[in-house]
Amino acid sequence: MTIKCLSFDLDGTLLLDESKRMDPRTVNSIQRAMAQGMHVVIASGRDKNGCKFVYEPLGLENGNHFLALVNGQIIYDFENKEYDLDDVLTTEDGIKIQKVCKEFGVEGIFQCGYDFYSYISSLNRVKKKVKNAIFGELDDYGLKDGKENRNFIDLPFEEIRLTQDINKVIMVHSPRFFEKNFEGIKAALSDYDVLLIGPDWLEIMPKHVNKASALWKICEKLGISMNEVMAFGDAQNDLKMLQQVGIGVAMGNAMDEAKYAATVVTDTNMNNGIGKVIDALLAGKEMDLRKGLL
Repeated sequence: MTIKCLSFDLDGTLLLDESKRMDPRTVNSIQRAMAQGMHVVIASGRDKNGCKFVYEPLGLENGNHFLALVNGQIIYDFENKEYDLDDVLTTEDGIKIQKVCKEFGVEGIFQCGYDFYSYISSLNRVKKKVKNAIFGELDDYGLKDGKENRNFIDLPFEEIRLTQDINKVIMVHSPRFFEKNFEGIKAALSDYDVLLIGPDWLEIMPKHVNKASALWKICEKLGISMNEVMAFGDAQNDLKMLQQVGIGVAMGNAMDEAKYAATVVTDTNMNNGIGKVIDALLAGKEMDLRKGLL
């Protein structure tokens, strides 16, 4: 069966290091695939504005392409200019998650649309500001991305009932902290999907809302099967997507779980890993890729 759709995670996958740059060789391969009629999906934990620097250079606005935003919770259809929203976290969910943040002494960042609410103790807020002053890190972890329509709001470390729907909750801490506490946090939040996005970045989503669930909906819109999708990823929020598509491709820099879930492991994001797979696909080596050979 022919691949008709390509789905890309961003950070650690389509993007170089921690920048907003794509490898020109990768961009060229993607655009050649688009010229042959393939659909493109950007599947990211970011919102639409946070993906603009990718979809504009690729020209996704000019074709039948999609965004699977906030880990698949929101789908944007470029051709029809419409959104599709899946389940969100409720205010009651927010209180449950706040209690776990307090129990583990970790900052929880509640994303409500374009607003971010930082739930953290006064002492940890002071420590964070000192650390940020020394190392030059941003208080908002770059979530505002310099955009005026986004707010990063500090909350006191007490029960807060947010009045907006919560898209997801982010926890940011040291890799050592998550190595020690990840399983405990995951057990305490067993009603939700708890995903390590990187060694110092964890995200909490409603159960069964993920990039794969978004791709199923997109495939239905396109009239194709999941077996006709090739997806690229590197982290825990990519696992279901890598497992459920026709060809799942893990980056050479991916977490071990992503490599185990994938059909193929390619080169790293820094060495045109995506481009090498697409070039093989366009060269007619689809069956080799399905067998895990590159």
